[in-house]
Amino acid sequence: MIKTSPLSGIYRNHPVKLTEGSGWQIAENFGNDERESLHLSHDSVLVDWSHIGKISLSGGDAAKAAELTFKGASKLEPLKTLSNKDIAVLRLTGNDYLILCQPGMETELLGKIDPKITTVIDQTGSQGCLVLGGPRRDEVLQRSTAVDLRRDKVVAGSVLQSSIHTVGMTLYRTKNFDIMLHPRNLSESLYDALMDVGIGIGLVPGGINTVPVSFEEGK
Repeated sequence: MIKTSPLSGIYRNHPVKLTEGSGWQIAENFGNDERESLHLSHDSVLVDWSHIGKISLSGGDAAKAAELTFKGASKLEPLKTLSNKDIAVLRLTGNDYLILCQPGMETELLGKIDPKITTVIDQTGSQGCLVLGGPRRDEVLQRSTAVDLRRDKVVAGSVLQSSIHTVGMTLYRTKNFDIMLHPRNLSESLYDALMDVGIGIGLVPGGINTVPVSFEEGK
C-alpha cells in the first residue's frame, strides 16, 4: 500500500511531479527543477521530507539503545547530534533520542534496538518533516517565531524543541538546512504559514530533486 505525504493536499495545488520510493509518494519537484535550484542558491526553498524514517527512544537505557544504531550516540550531550549521510541521531534530553534515517532504513534500525531496555516508537508515519534551505532561510524563520534562532546562538549540529507558527516541533539545524519535525496533522498549516511569510522574500516549494535526503555533516 502506497503511503502519502501529509502535504498530499498541498500537492494538488501545484504541478507536482511525484516519485515513489520505499513505499512513499513524495514530491520530486514542484514543476520546475531549474527554478527551485535557483531559489536554493539565492533565496529559499521549502522541501517535503516527510518520508524519512523517524524513531524515538525514551526512558530506560535509551543511550545504550542509541549506541546500537550509531557509535558514539551514548556520549552525545543533550541537544547535540551525530550524523552521516544516512542517519542522524538527535539527543533531546538525557534519556530521550530521535533517530532520523533514509526512507526505508527504519526497519533495519528497529531490528538493532532491544525494546526491553527503552521505549521504542516508530514515528515515521505520525510525523511530518519540512526542510528549509537557501541563504534567506533565516529571514523566513525570523518572521515565523519569537525564538532567537540566530546562527551564533543555535549552531549547526544543534537540536531545539520549540514552536514555529504555534506548531510544536523538533528543529534540527545543519550547515545549510533547518529540518523541522512536527505532528503530521499540522503539516499543511505549517507549510501554509511558512509560505505566507516567505513568499515576499523568495521562498518557493521544492522537491527532493532539489534537496535530496542526506544527513551528511557539512550539508
